[in-house]
Amino acid sequence: MSRWGGYRELLGHRRFLLYEASSTAASVGYSVYAVSVPWLALDLSGGLLLVGLVLLAEYGAYTLTFLVAPWVDRARNKRTVFLACYPAQALAAAAIGWGLVDHRLGPGLLLVLVAGISFLWDFAWAAYNVVPRLLLSQDQLFRAQGLGGIFGGATQLGGFAGGAALVVLVGPAGGMWLYAALLAAGTAIAATVSLPSAGPAPARPSYRAEFLAGWRHFARHAERSLLPLGASELLRGFFVAAPALLITLVAARSLGGSAAGYGVLFVAFVVGGVAAGVLLGELNPRRTVGALLPVAAAVEGVALLGAVAFAPRVLPGALLWGIVGASGTVYLTSAYTFLRGAFPPEELARISANLYLFTGLASSAGAFVLGELASAGSAWLLGGVVGVGYLVLAALVASVPSIRRLAF
Repeated sequence: MSRWGGYRELLGHRRFLLYEASSTAASVGYSVYAVSVPWLALDLSGGLLLVGLVLLAEYGAYTLTFLVAPWVDRARNKRTVFLACYPAQALAAAAIGWGLVDHRLGPGLLLVLVAGISFLWDFAWAAYNVVPRLLLSQDQLFRAQGLGGIFGGATQLGGFAGGAALVVLVGPAGGMWLYAALLAAGTAIAATVSLPSAGPAPARPSYRAEFLAGWRHFARHAERSLLPLGASELLRGFFVAAPALLITLVAARSLGGSAAGYGVLFVAFVVGGVAAGVLLGELNPRRTVGALLPVAAAVEGVALLGAVAFAPRVLPGALLWGIVGASGTVYLTSAYTFLRGAFPPEELARISANLYLFTGLASSAGAFVLGELASAGSAWLLGGVVGVGYLVLAALVASVPSIRRLAF
């Protein structure tokens, strides 16, 4: 079947389209949230330390996904995960917005609510890694990512641009209200989606047994061991918070505190990521996943160094931030699409979450350390550390044969 024939087949898949509509509404809401929260923290405290602490709370909560994932794998109908999580996240987002308007939101309450939203994302994210494999064949997985990029591109761009505009016009509270509304829309659409069940109908093993089974692909010593990929995530994860911190730092220092400049750089970052997702869907590189990873990491490192060098100039900086977003998407999408294609769907939530544990542990420490570097106020210092870090990651990944040979 031709590539475009594969896309036509996906466009005729009603359940997949409904699932995409629901997840797109939630992801657009997250785009609004992502562009609003760092600026909100900066505005609330007047310093970048709280920005780093907010990102620490967010990424720290994400590390708990490995504890949540066995329950998600045990859920016969993954739709229930979305129907439970989205409304609760919407309430927490609305509480942040109300607290800002009512002047009752302090740093402590903000950290608690951000951690709560992030913990609920653990359940939804684990389910996201399973659903495409339940609905589609292995050969359609990269195309599904590309089609999701096509569907979500304009709406995600609208989410970042809308969130940035709300920051400028009405302040970060507007972004929280919009986030809550989009989560409500995602809930309403998810209620209409019928998903196939995953796993056998009889009673399943205990939580402990399934938890341990989820780690077997990391403990083995064969070619398909995921431990080398997990080890590389310890390094990559340390720098996960860097783009948000660097964009905030550039806008606050190099662009004179311009909220409009902040919005432009964030939008460029997401546009690059969307474009890369569409291209991956067209290329469907399922046989060359391992070869893409070191290239993507190296490009991201070089682009980050360039983005710092051009920090006072918005348009060249925006182009480079687009490349940062594109290369980051290529790395992340390739790694997790490999998991979806290479392993059985009844184990995917656990395998994906266990891999993310490496990322999450490092990102929690990285958010704090990089936040401290950002507090020093030097984009050169922070950008140099992060850019070189990604170049080291590229060399590390390229040196491991089992990673270079990843394919499904």
